[in-house]
Amino acid sequence: MLDHAHTIWVSPLLAMISAQVLKPVFIMLQLRRWDWQKMRKSGGMPSSHSALVVALVAELWLRYGGNDPILGVAILVAFIVMYDAAGVRWQTGRQAAVLNRLLNDLKTNHHVTTPSVHSLEADGIHPIPVAKSPWWLVDWPVLDEHVGHKPTEVAGGVLVGLLVVWILH
Repeated sequence: MLDHAHTIWVSPLLAMISAQVLKPVFIMLQLRRWDWQKMRKSGGMPSSHSALVVALVAELWLRYGGNDPILGVAILVAFIVMYDAAGVRWQTGRQAAVLNRLLNDLKTNHHVTTPSVHSLEADGIHPIPVAKSPWWLVDWPVLDEHVGHKPTEVAGGVLVGLLVVWILH
């Protein structure tokens, strides 16, 4: 059997799993449909990354008190993770949405496709002469737009992390 010090990972892991399992529930409450795929993805309510790091901080606090230097490290890591989720990763998702829209518009725009040149010119459209669509237009994957979190989703992850540690203790 593992001793007390070796099971410190249980609360953070359960907090992360709980947050991921709750994502389809929040989708159901908001959109009135189940989306089980959200359990496998990042982004959305609640933040599983935030739940994990907050549960780790709370677990360290409860086990070793507020004077342990490792708690300070965990708090700093938790702030970095939550800032990244609501800042950098949120902006990445917004940029992905813009790129997806631009690429979709380019794909549907007759200026970069190669249908009959005569039919386009009859409509007053003068296409760019390309032998085929550029690689970045043909092979570009649809980017994931839900990689970050709104501040409320980070707060939801904090709540899940704290609740899991409270329930386990």
